[in-house]
Amino acid sequence: MRLVFAVFLFFLSLNTHAQKVDISQLRELYTEASFEEDAAKQLFDLTKNSSLESDYLSFTYHAISQMLQSKYSANPLTKLSLFKDGKEKLEKVISLYPNNIELRFLRFCVQDGTPEFLGYKSNMNEDRDLINKHISTSSKELQTFIKPIFKTLNDGRTSYSG
Repeated sequence: MRLVFAVFLFFLSLNTHAQKVDISQLRELYTEASFEEDAAKQLFDLTKNSSLESDYLSFTYHAISQMLQSKYSANPLTKLSLFKDGKEKLEKVISLYPNNIELRFLRFCVQDGTPEFLGYKSNMNEDRDLINKHISTSSKELQTFIKPIFKTLNDGRTSYSG
């Protein structure tokens, strides 16, 4: 009986370990997913089992992946549904972690690329200011991820005023 229990625990630990998603992989896929549908699908699949309670960062990338999926959908109703669901999830996690630079950066990027008619551009200046104020105290890995994209957006490609 002990042997069966030990084997069960071993496989349980393997499964638990497999569910933990590598944040560097999520960041890389996010960067690609903005331009490649296959990467958007991979990001969606990799994060679809995430939950806000167990891994808020993976949950955030899942919300973002839904919004990116809307970009590649041909059906207007599906586009809107995916976007709204992703937006609700993103706003929920940001309400719980309002000072998290990565979350605010992701929302900044989404709002930058969102068409005006969706009315989802209201936090760009606030997010930009928070990112600029706190990026230097973030980890080197996070800075390496954020700075090149953020600089590109802030150097004229943005549609926000600021």
